[in-house]
Amino acid sequence: MAQDSGNDRPDAAWPAAVGEALATHEIVAITSGLSDLREAEALLEATRPGRWLRLEWGMGSAHNREQFHALQQATGASVLPFFVARDGAIGGLPELRAYLGTSATRAPADTVRPDAPAPALQVLGYGGLIPFVFFGAAAWMAQPEWQAFALEALALYGAVILSFLGAIHWGIYLADRQHRVGPLQAPVWAVVPSILAWLAVLQPLPEALMTLAALFLGVLWVDRMSLRQRALPPGYLGLRLVLTAGAMLALASGLAVTLVA
Repeated sequence: MAQDSGNDRPDAAWPAAVGEALATHEIVAITSGLSDLREAEALLEATRPGRWLRLEWGMGSAHNREQFHALQQATGASVLPFFVARDGAIGGLPELRAYLGTSATRAPADTVRPDAPAPALQVLGYGGLIPFVFFGAAAWMAQPEWQAFALEALALYGAVILSFLGAIHWGIYLADRQHRVGPLQAPVWAVVPSILAWLAVLQPLPEALMTLAALFLGVLWVDRMSLRQRALPPGYLGLRLVLTAGAMLALASGLAVTLVA
């Protein structure tokens, strides 16, 4: 049962977005853009995988402030994140822990850690490193006539991947029109990595490889700042850190080839 704080109201008194979310999910997490949902996400993924939903209400929107005011009237909520279930208001993170029960904090030894990346993300992510590793190594071992090809292929592949990383924000924006990257709307930032990558590969190879490596670091930093509060797949940002390090090492390897050639 939900925690009875005396503030529960009938579903009809809840904001429409909450009622709609509860029609398809057992638990709804209402957050602001600054809410730290990492612990709650791990608990919910361990106990209610696929059965909960996050609603992010950025307080910069008048509509969202109105929704939060309606939530306050319906549940007595005063801070975010706040959790509601079909059987009533739950409360904040401490109340969520109690609602989910002690089993939420003790995963069996033979289960997958809730913060582990999904297998598909791991397979596709590490698979995406293969061209980096191949061309980064081939540039050292290839004959001179093939060395330039390996270095150009390395730079072009890096530009393609940077464009892919920018497009992630397109997808998030399609699901949440409030998504922003710092002061920019998400679609504006989404095209920045691809444009900068294109400009990078127009440079001579040493400068191109150096610029691409710097762009990978910059895009990772931006994503960690703008995505860390979002309901991402478990372990996504940690996986991104590893993959970015691999891409940068491969580009640095190519750069070293151009400097000693």
